[in-house]
Amino acid sequence: MRDVKSEQNLAGDEHWPFIPVVTIKGDELAKAIPEGANQTQGEKVVQSWQKVAVLEVNPDIEVYFGFIAGRHMQFLNVAVRKKQGQFGVRVGDGKVSFFVIPKDLQSRPSLKLITVTTTQDKAYADLPLY
Repeated sequence: MRDVKSEQNLAGDEHWPFIPVVTIKGDELAKAIPEGANQTQGEKVVQSWQKVAVLEVNPDIEVYFGFIAGRHMQFLNVAVRKKQGQFGVRVGDGKVSFFVIPKDLQSRPSLKLITVTTTQDKAYADLPLY
């Protein structure tokens, strides 16, 4: 095999940005997405989840966000809308890890959990929710 990583000098930190991750405990009251559900069916369940993790990206740059739940991993291929670097994500029945990927694939943002609240929290009424 050709060692492309060495040939192209790709071992440096500048080529391997970290992906920041925040892990949240699941909501025992949330419905589980049924096994084998398609994206539309799963989204109906997600919309019923009331627990929300408020996350903050710093610096406030364009990012994609995704999640890991068990062995399932997905990301949204549209840049996240934020309010002063913050956005909300619904939390389901199990432990979930959220991550962000900088749109430019080179920046090194941090991701921080601000609070866990509910969709009814008036303090976050204008926060973009995913």
